[in-house]
Amino acid sequence: MRLRHKIVKQPILIAMLAIFAACQHEETLTIPARKLPSKKMIDAFTEVQYGNMPLMISVPHGGTLTPAEIPDRTCPGIVTEPDEFTIELLKAIDSVAKTDYHVQPYYVFTKLSRIKIDQNRSLAGGTCNNPSLAIYWNNYHSGIDTCINKITAIYPLCLFIDLHGHGHALQRLELGYLIPGVELRDTASINEATSSVYNLLQHNKSLTINELLSGTNAFGTLMADRLFPTVPSFQDSAPMAGASYFTGGYNTRHYCSAAYPGVFGWQTEANFTGVRDNVSNRTAFAKAFMQSIMQFFSTSTSMKPADFGQ
Repeated sequence: MRLRHKIVKQPILIAMLAIFAACQHEETLTIPARKLPSKKMIDAFTEVQYGNMPLMISVPHGGTLTPAEIPDRTCPGIVTEPDEFTIELLKAIDSVAKTDYHVQPYYVFTKLSRIKIDQNRSLAGGTCNNPSLAIYWNNYHSGIDTCINKITAIYPLCLFIDLHGHGHALQRLELGYLIPGVELRDTASINEATSSVYNLLQHNKSLTINELLSGTNAFGTLMADRLFPTVPSFQDSAPMAGASYFTGGYNTRHYCSAAYPGVFGWQTEANFTGVRDNVSNRTAFAKAFMQSIMQFFSTSTSMKPADFGQ
C-alpha cells in the first residue's frame, strides 16, 4: 500500500516541481527590473550613483582627501574650509530612501578636499586655472549632467539639491533659491524668473513663487514641521537684516537655469548642531528630509512617489 501511495503521488510531485521551476525562472527574469541602480567611481575621487527617482543630490565640499600629487589651490579670495560630514549626511539620506521607500536618489560627490578643488565654482574658479585639475572638475560635472539626463529621460522634471553645511551661529537649515535675503523680506520685489525654481513654475502654472518659498507645502515648511527649523519657510520666511544666509552658488545657478529647462531645486545648507554632528542626528535629519521630499513631490509636482522606481 505504501508503494502504491508513493506511485500515485509521483505525477503530482513532478507537476509541482515543474511549476516551482517555472516560477523560479520567471522570478529570475524579473529581478533585474527591481534591482536598485549601481554606483561607480568616475575617477579616483569622484563617486556617482544612478538612482531610480527624480532626485539628484550634489555634495561638492564634503571631501577630506589631500593627496600630495594634486596641487593646492592658491588663487586669491578662495574658500578652502570643508563642509564637515556632508558626505555622511548624503549617505544617511540614501540609506533612508532605500530602507523606508525602496528607491534611491541620484548623486555625485567628490572625496577631494576643497583646498584641492571647489566643485561649486566654475572651471576657472574651482581649479584656480590649473589644467591638471580640469579632469576632476569635468568628471564631477559630467557626472551631474549624466544623472540629470537619465532623470529627464524618464520624468518630466529633476529636483536638484546642492548639499552643503554652514557654520553660521544660528542653527537652522538654509535653503538658497538664488533670491537675496532683502527680497525674501519684501516678497513683492522677488524676481521669480531668476530663482532656482522658475523651471518648476513653468511646468506647474498653479503654483506661485511665494508658495514654493514659504507656503504650507514649501519644502522649508515641511522640514520645520518636522522640527528642523528652516529659512525660508512658513515659520521663518526670511533671514533678518544682517543675518548670515547663503542664497545659492554656481551649481544651483547653472543646473537650475534655462539651459536645463527640466531641472529645478535649491542649495541646502545644513547646520552642524542637531543635524551633521553625529550619526543619530544625521539619521533623524535624513528621515525628515525624505519625508519632506516625498510630500513635496506629491503636493507641488505632477510626479507621484508611488510611481518612483517602476
